[in-house]
Amino acid sequence: MPDLKRVPDSASDLIEFLQEKMSMSHIYQPLLIKILVETGGTATIRQLALRFLDQDESQIQYYENRIKQMPLRVLEKHGIVAKSSDLVCLNEKKLSLEQKAHIKMICEEKIQHHVAKKGLRECALKPMAR
Repeated sequence: MPDLKRVPDSASDLIEFLQEKMSMSHIYQPLLIKILVETGGTATIRQLALRFLDQDESQIQYYENRIKQMPLRVLEKHGIVAKSSDLVCLNEKKLSLEQKAHIKMICEEKIQHHVAKKGLRECALKPMAR
């Protein structure tokens, strides 16, 4: 039985693992290694998870559909945003730096208030079931 805990001590060991030893049922292992190489060898679990989301086309498609179904329709109805094809624009285009900061702060306060009221679990973005 191969020693699964043997730590690769060189780039050639890592390359050998990737090319000859790694068995895959999904893209997760090479994706994680690729991200770590790109980030200098270290990343938090959260950083890894965010980068995984960037590569998960099914999740991207899920959120594209979710955005179209809920917040986009409501905000279009209220005249806050406009949509043309896949481009979404805020109707108020000339915001000062102070206005932008104030609007972002209000949005963040609204999010935090809702999470506090409903609980983190209920407010979490719901990923597509697999």
